[in-house]
Amino acid sequence: MKSSLETKFNEMRSKKNNSTEESFALFDTLDVVQMQEMMGRWHGSGFHTGHTMDGALETFNWYGKEFVDSENVHPLVFQTLGKKLFKVNPSLMPVRLATIVPSTNLWPLKYLFLCFRFLFQTNKSKARVRQIEFRGKVTSAMTYDNLPIHDVFRKVNQNTLLGCMDFKGMKQPFFFVLERD
Repeated sequence: MKSSLETKFNEMRSKKNNSTEESFALFDTLDVVQMQEMMGRWHGSGFHTGHTMDGALETFNWYGKEFVDSENVHPLVFQTLGKKLFKVNPSLMPVRLATIVPSTNLWPLKYLFLCFRFLFQTNKSKARVRQIEFRGKVTSAMTYDNLPIHDVFRKVNQNTLLGCMDFKGMKQPFFFVLERD
């Protein structure tokens, strides 16, 4: 049986116009995530709040994230048109630009990105996971190795997480969903 929080999460997830305040209200009520619960590969998707990055990752065939252990995390896993997964070095991606320029109408760039993915690919871990305090609770967060970004997680259920990207200098937080493979 689904909890009322899961029901609320699913209602908000289906909307395209959640406010940041509503999203944080939900996020703040969800349970914290322990580091061992993060391990494995997760499929990602959007949680729309009117952020410039809403839909951007999906446009480029973002698959999700992979947590190997606490020291080795692949923060950006994408998939080819043939469904083969590949890992990307986030330091080579225009992350700051994506927080400024709306992601609408970027779909033609998907094919360029996929054709030239070898320029961005890596097999090396580019993040790690730690327990941090965020909005009054200690929970798991993925910290990027070379960018001022923390992706902070709360648990909707054992197989679904709500993430909040905390990027230094970004005016509005970016929310997303991870679902366990």
